[in-house]
Amino acid sequence: MKPAAQMKTLLVSATVLCFILLPLGLSSFSAAQKRAPSAKASTPTPNQLRSLKVSGTTRYTDKEILAASGLELGKDAAEGDFKEAAQHLGDSGLFSSVVYSFSYSDSGIKVEFKLTDNEKIRLVPVHFDNFVWFTEAELLTALKQRIPLFKDSLPTSGRMADRVNEALQALLTERHLPGRVEFLRQSRQDGGELIGIEYRVSEVSIRIRNVEFPGASPDQTVFLTKAAHQLLDADYFRSKLEAVARLDLLPLYLQRGYLKAAFGPSDARVVAESGSKTEDASPNDIEVDAILPVTPGEVYSVSGVAWKGNSAGTTEEASHVFHLTVGRPADAVRLMRDEEDLIRLYKSRGYMTAGIKTEAQLDEEKASVHYDINITEGDLYRMGELEIVGVDTPSKDRLHDAWKLREGQPYNAEYTRKFLDDAPSLLPRGLRYSINLSEELGKKEKVVDVTIHFKVQ
Repeated sequence: MKPAAQMKTLLVSATVLCFILLPLGLSSFSAAQKRAPSAKASTPTPNQLRSLKVSGTTRYTDKEILAASGLELGKDAAEGDFKEAAQHLGDSGLFSSVVYSFSYSDSGIKVEFKLTDNEKIRLVPVHFDNFVWFTEAELLTALKQRIPLFKDSLPTSGRMADRVNEALQALLTERHLPGRVEFLRQSRQDGGELIGIEYRVSEVSIRIRNVEFPGASPDQTVFLTKAAHQLLDADYFRSKLEAVARLDLLPLYLQRGYLKAAFGPSDARVVAESGSKTEDASPNDIEVDAILPVTPGEVYSVSGVAWKGNSAGTTEEASHVFHLTVGRPADAVRLMRDEEDLIRLYKSRGYMTAGIKTEAQLDEEKASVHYDINITEGDLYRMGELEIVGVDTPSKDRLHDAWKLREGQPYNAEYTRKFLDDAPSLLPRGLRYSINLSEELGKKEKVVDVTIHFKVQ
């Protein structure tokens, strides 16, 4: 008589395993495990895994889950193997729950995994900071071959990040390359949720010999090379080059009217060892040429400027602050400084909540830009109370006497800044003070209460 079919189910949610046993205990299954096959290896036996089915996930196929589980079709399998496979999938962090069930018969075992994908918001991109021996495409391809569940991004929890780390280390070892792979989880400067996982090679010194700028014209290469001089002989990290490109190099294009200029991700070319390299040189000392591609785009000229929302300040006054000349290349860097200068002008007249929003209307055909400058002036604020703390009474009296902005007058933020510059001359000699300014806006009364706090250093 054939043994009756059996089924067991395991739920894996987070890292907790819960066993759910259907009636029909373990005795028949154990007996089936002990039964020695009487046919050839190719003949199905009750202990062989004949099929694996996956449901619930929209991110992975049956084939990918099979490869990630560690199970093999046609091989003997038992409950412990399914439990281990479920644990492996659950530990990845890619699934919020993993449920498996299996049944067996004389023809073999069938197993089914029911998976619930983790929320997409919990997946973050992967960055490779200094793997100079490979392109990013090569690294991604290698990882997908070694880690069936890897798809360019990683969950913020679970062991997938560790598995990628191990795969990258194995890649270096196989190629006889130096260094130890490590990773860090990236978040924004103000903290909060993770935004990426960055892998880098430590215990190596990768120095930049030269920087190349594919896509730049000869004259552009001149000013880019000069600005990038700080990178020569520095450690190579893609994250560092990205910051230099954004903060130091891109402004050189923007101030020349290249409003759509963009730098691509950097790459590196390992410099071949020369015969002059000393015998005692470490294989962990590597020299590269950094490659920072750029797409300059067109030069955009100013076609016109329209002012909106200004009444406390005239258009003529605002135009004098801004340096937008019709027919000339648009200087986006100077434009940002001009916006700051105009805000300071408004605050010097008591408009403490003034704001500016500049909209650029690009004409691709004519390579021109028209600016709409929208000013929100806000309410007029007047001088409120002045409080000075942290100094002796004579010094406080001198400071109060020197303060000429009286209560009820339109507040002048620039006057306050100048007063702070001159204040040390009114304090006792021989002492150094740090100065902290507080401008508290009374939104109901429309006044500014000023507190100046001095502290001896």
